[in-house]
Amino acid sequence: MQLNNRSRIANEARRRIELIASRIPGARALFRPPGAPESTADRLVIISDTHFGNEFAALSTDHALERLVATLAAMGDIDELVLLGDIFDFWTTTVTEAIELSRVTMSELFKLDNVGRMVYIPGNHDHHVVRLRHTELTNKRLRDGDLERGELTVPLTEDCPVLEPVKPEKAQFKAFMTYPWYQVEVRGKAALLTHGHLLGFFERSLWKPRRKFLNAFLLKNNPSVGLDDIEKFVSPYYEMVTLSTEVPGVIDGRYRFYRMVSRTAKLLGFEKDYRVSAYRGTDIEENAVEVEALLDHFCGEMPYYFIYGHSHKPGMLDLPLSGTRAVNTGCWFNDPSSRENIYTIVEVTDDARLIDI
Repeated sequence: MQLNNRSRIANEARRRIELIASRIPGARALFRPPGAPESTADRLVIISDTHFGNEFAALSTDHALERLVATLAAMGDIDELVLLGDIFDFWTTTVTEAIELSRVTMSELFKLDNVGRMVYIPGNHDHHVVRLRHTELTNKRLRDGDLERGELTVPLTEDCPVLEPVKPEKAQFKAFMTYPWYQVEVRGKAALLTHGHLLGFFERSLWKPRRKFLNAFLLKNNPSVGLDDIEKFVSPYYEMVTLSTEVPGVIDGRYRFYRMVSRTAKLLGFEKDYRVSAYRGTDIEENAVEVEALLDHFCGEMPYYFIYGHSHKPGMLDLPLSGTRAVNTGCWFNDPSSRENIYTIVEVTDDARLIDI
């Protein structure tokens, strides 16, 4: 990255961080990721944005799946295979159909004998998994006479219902789930993994003083803004889009419903344009300010790596403020609006590298 671009990103990131801090009483959020990693590994492999259920999911074709499985099988021991969000696309088809369409791919992945375990982190298109779990736990608490509201975040757990139906009988390893992010230490270097949809919460337009809509939901009498606050803000929107697939005619319209909501978001001032996704097709330099703001808000100590997907555009960048190396996983999605579709995975060992498949 050129020096003038680094300076521009650093200056804009400082302004964004100052703007957010000025809008939150009591300065920054109190939440910090725990100091100890949730896991340690010698080799980490990450794949994201497979979008099973969408007609443009690349891994629905035998050729792409064969290439992926062959690449993974030839890599040697993989301590953890991480599925970094938007694995299922519950925004374009029903939950059960999206899961069924992943069956062949998931079965092949679970048969790999060089993988230690799988870790699944939902994104925005498969966020419904988080809500399903929260509802199930809430129902259990109510039956036990407990009226305390549970958090929407998910600690690392083997309870991962969406993978159970597509897990073959002779699976070679266990699957875990966590949300919204995962901390793992790879050969002594801390990595923070998340799908990337939370970056939208740190866009400048949300934090302008005239955004009374945001104030009403989050900032009034709130000394901090943590993960659960963000979840309360974004979850109803994700659920509305997910549940719309059950309405006759909406699936045939593909993103018509999503665009309608996007127009509403523009009228409220949250988005500048009518588009399918605010981040799709953007690169790391375009996301860098939001990444810096997110890290500043949540991290007491900066990770060596920040790994995310969401934008469908692979890349790597050493951030100018935090010094963290940001890595975007790319996608397995045949985007009809793109002239070039590159399928990638990320491998982290002594360093991080993007691998084109």
